Amino acid sequence: MKFLAMIDPLSHLNLPKDTTIGFMSAAVRLGHQMFFCTIDSLYIDQEQCFAQVFEADIPMDDVVLTKDLHTCALSEFDAVWMRKDPPVDQAFVHTTYLLDFANTLVINPPAMLRNANEKLYALNFPKWIPKTRIASRVDLILSWIKESNAPLIVKPLDGHGGAGVFLLDQNDRNARSALEQLTNLGQKRVVVQEYIAAARIGDKRVILLDGEVKGVILRTPQADDHRGNIHVGGQVSSTMLTPLEKTLCAEVGAKLKADGLFFVGLDLIGEKLTEVNITSPTGIREVKALYDIDIASAYIEALVSKIQLQKEGS
Repeated sequence: MKFLAMIDPLSHLNLPKDTTIGFMSAAVRLGHQMFFCTIDSLYIDQEQCFAQVFEADIPMDDVVLTKDLHTCALSEFDAVWMRKDPPVDQAFVHTTYLLDFANTLVINPPAMLRNANEKLYALNFPKWIPKTRIASRVDLILSWIKESNAPLIVKPLDGHGGAGVFLLDQNDRNARSALEQLTNLGQKRVVVQEYIAAARIGDKRVILLDGEVKGVILRTPQADDHRGNIHVGGQVSSTMLTPLEKTLCAEVGAKLKADGLFFVGLDLIGEKLTEVNITSPTGIREVKALYDIDIASAYIEALVSKIQLQKEGS
């Protein structure tokens, strides 16, 4: 088959660790044609969506060789993977509108990339999440912090990789300043979430493929940080899901599958769901290193099956 990955520039990626590169490598290894492009190469001509793309040759998992530049209609591909990293800004959202005219399978679906905010989608599962509030007014958020007997996590709605995540309590004299910065003086909404003490042990990244759990890793924060994200130095180790977490993942996975969300990363802390990552979730390389589980090949094989079923039904 013929696949197109929409990614950040190769120079911005950590090739040995990057999940999309892992998918691309598996696709080539399994005999498929692999192409890639950046979102700025996408354009509409009449009712068709086109892109300027490079064919990829991947002789090793951390080496990407580019062949000739082509201009292709997206409909020429069996599937398009939208794997541009957040933030979900205006350029990202506009790209999803163009992808509505792809006339082929897009993973994850453009409408869901627009509508399923990674911080807000978890609100669909109220019994599984920590106490969560969304607001932009600094005084209101400060009142919540002052009323709380424990610190609160405050983070941007469109953040990623642990950027802009603050742990604030009623004695923190930087709280107002931090909130003014995070909310752009009350113009941007933020997530205000109960702090779960188990975060010191770490948060679990659970990787789901078409609604089913395929792998889990534990990300533990450094001693001088409250964030376990790999991008900010979180240490990765093996772990297991508890029986309660397995139930949580089954319930969330059923809705993800119903919503057409094919590849997703859940973040769990203390048996609570804190985020649902749908834009470009990561972690498959770490799962491979820890457990020798090849999620990349499973992704390609499941995608091929999905495409074949759609073709048979059309």
